[in-house]
Order: sequence, then C-alpha cells, then structure tokens
Amino acid sequence: MPTTTDGFVEDGHRRVAELDEAIIDLVRRRTEVCAQLVAVRRAAGGPVIELARENEVLRSYGDALGGDGASLALLLIERGRRAAVCADGLVPLEQRCAGLSRRGDLPVSDVGTSGKDEEDRSTAVTT
Repeated sequence: MPTTTDGFVEDGHRRVAELDEAIIDLVRRRTEVCAQLVAVRRAAGGPVIELARENEVLRSYGDALGGDGASLALLLIERGRRAAVCADGLVPLEQRCAGLSRRGDLPVSDVGTSGKDEEDRSTAVTT
C-alpha cells in the first residue's frame, strides 16, 4: 500500500537525478574550459599548471563546503590537469583521454608493461 512518503521519495529521487545531470554537465564544461586555458597558456609559453590558482580553488571549495569541498576541488583539479594532457584535438575530452591513468600522464596500456612495474604495483600501499 503506497504511503505519502512514497511520493516524496520518488520526487526526491527525480530531483536528485536532475541535479546530478546538471553537475555532470557543469563538470564537463569546466574541464573543457580548463583545456582551452591550458592551450592558450601553452601557446604563450606559460606554465601549464598554475599552483597558486589551484590553491585558490582548494581554499574556496574548502571554505564553502568544508573538508569534503577541498576533496571535491582536488577531483576537479585532477580532471583539469588530465585535460592539459589531452588538450589537443577536436574529439570530445572523454574520448581523447579514455586511455589515460588517473595521474593523467601515462596511457593505461603502458602501465605495468614490465614485470618490475607489476611487482611494484602488487606490493604498493595505497592511502
């Protein structure tokens, strides 16, 4: 038997899904702008990464959302850095960067190609 909370829960799930779609769109747009900024800085001979700006972003997110905000900012910054590696080309970012590791600097196919790399990875401790 349906209750009044069932309707609220369904409506809440729908609203959260809409917000998730909007967030995904904003993250994609932010990443594309980062790729464009990197291309302009690279063409001008400037640094690809601006640590002072990244620290500003971390501080801003941390101030607004606490520790979780700083963690979110780190994820966005990492995504922007991957955009720096993938900035060339007209293919959508997700397709251009599909083969990159989380660090963004090594194609996934190149990770662990020697026995030593495989051994190092199997004994590594993650934090």
